[in-house]
Amino acid sequence: MDDLRIENVEKHYGQSPGDAGFSLKPVNLTIRNGEFFSLLGPSGCGKTTLLKLVAGLLEEDAGDIWLGDSRITHVPAESRRFAMVFQQALLFPHMTVEDNAAFGLKMQKVEKDERLAHVREMLGHVGLEGFGRRFPHELSGGQQQRVALARALVLNPRVLLMDEPFSALDPALREEMRELLRTIQRQFRVTVLFVTHDREEAFHLSDRIGVMSEGELLQVGSVEELRERPVSTKVASFLGIKNSIEGTITGDYFHSLDQSIQLPAGDTHHTGVRFLILRAETLRLVPDATIAPAGFAMIRGTVVQLRFNHGFFTAHVQVGDQLLDVSLDSQQADTAKVGKEINLMVDRKSMQFVEY
Repeated sequence: MDDLRIENVEKHYGQSPGDAGFSLKPVNLTIRNGEFFSLLGPSGCGKTTLLKLVAGLLEEDAGDIWLGDSRITHVPAESRRFAMVFQQALLFPHMTVEDNAAFGLKMQKVEKDERLAHVREMLGHVGLEGFGRRFPHELSGGQQQRVALARALVLNPRVLLMDEPFSALDPALREEMRELLRTIQRQFRVTVLFVTHDREEAFHLSDRIGVMSEGELLQVGSVEELRERPVSTKVASFLGIKNSIEGTITGDYFHSLDQSIQLPAGDTHHTGVRFLILRAETLRLVPDATIAPAGFAMIRGTVVQLRFNHGFFTAHVQVGDQLLDVSLDSQQADTAKVGKEINLMVDRKSMQFVEY
């Protein structure tokens, strides 16, 4: 299996006196053959730097990159048989769609009839059948990115590298291109390394995600693994989980700093200062007389705001000094009026305690 392995790879910029610069801290990561893997993080966190190191467009300061049993650390970019799609389509304006898509095959000296046959087939896969004689200025932004995708895929790359390829498109086109990309990736089983700062995009497309911040790979996992077990408040926040409550664990109980939240911590094997992470969807609105069954705990607070969001409501619930996000359906939202005190029940298995 030609897994892509990144072993202790690091890169440093601006190490002159007085210039703190930027450092990509040692990265260890395996991207499985045929996997759709996304690097997710804010601008400037190092994800594009890592992508360029994999592509061979930058030289690492330490570490190695492997594809299967082949060490490709110092292999030139053009010899790695990787393909890259950038934020802009970067099409040649004087060439037709067919000629743009066939450019890489032409550089590989593939015969004209053969390369055009491959290109026309690939244009059909990306929804551009019959567009071959058009020029880039006759295409929409989304269509231009389809040509760029066809140009990359027609090379049968060992790894497809994508650097925020849909960020310049409007929301409807972005969604359309995501669906197309995921369909094609599954069809061709190409390994994809995808860079994005959009968590919804990463959630929708990825088999696994690597969350990055300030030059460090913080956590790797599936969407479910990351959301259910974030390793830090920073990861939780970037994944859209807002309920991070600082407190202490003593005697198997968690106490928030203001003592307004006191919950059984279970067998965490940790004591001292900790943050409790609660996903909004794990907090269930229950009637006032409800007694928590075994394995569950109760929190009481006051609704201060209700907000409609993606088919559900988010309630902001004040509990002491904490403002918690709670997901509600429309029926629950009808009973959770602003200013009303409510009871929330949470499964203790869904509570996550982290150090920072």
